[in-house]
Amino acid sequence: MESRTLEFPFSADWEAVQWVTSKPVELFRSLPFEGEVTRERPLRARIFLRKRFLRFDFEGSLEVTFADSTATYVMKGLKGLLILSLSVGDNRLVSRASADMVERFLGRKLSELARNFGLAVCRFAESYQRIRGVLLPLGRRKFYVRNLTGEELPHLVRHLRFSTGLRSFEVIGEGERGRFVLRVKDDSVENVEHHNSSGSAIVEVDKPLLDVSEEDFAGLEISGEHRVTLHGL
Repeated sequence: MESRTLEFPFSADWEAVQWVTSKPVELFRSLPFEGEVTRERPLRARIFLRKRFLRFDFEGSLEVTFADSTATYVMKGLKGLLILSLSVGDNRLVSRASADMVERFLGRKLSELARNFGLAVCRFAESYQRIRGVLLPLGRRKFYVRNLTGEELPHLVRHLRFSTGLRSFEVIGEGERGRFVLRVKDDSVENVEHHNSSGSAIVEVDKPLLDVSEEDFAGLEISGEHRVTLHGL
């Protein structure tokens, strides 16, 4: 069996990782490559990785297990065995991709899987931990957010992406002190418009959803309670 391992700096906890990885349907449709898990049991997973000079596809049964702060996805198909695992410890997230199959350039493909799978879980878990205490669902694609600030926008938008599965959408926030509109196109944050009593501003971001950070929105004067609506594009 061949394996590749990557580590990521990590600011959340095991509970957040467990919350993300216990939802394989939502996670696979939010990965930075094509992925899908059926809702019917037994679970079946499909992965289709496309990159220049690098293509990998796999389909098979899926079993998810948890033990010792580690989440493990075991997939068995006609090609063989594929295992994706994530472990938490010492402010880091360890992502490992292992496979027992006959495949050209398998090591490179496993490195790409470990990087993309680990990055996705890392970011979605950090955002879930940051936003879970202030977000309250009000209905279909409608939410109430307490004490929202500009620095929390990337966490809010990532959490909404994970929860809805939408790749292109607008997040519209209405608060007592202002209004904002944040646009996401094909999993890339394009920009955010902000309007308040002091005037209007547009912040161009143009970054992949998983790469946006608190610094990208730090200059926005957003604060207080907001009612948030999500519109698909």
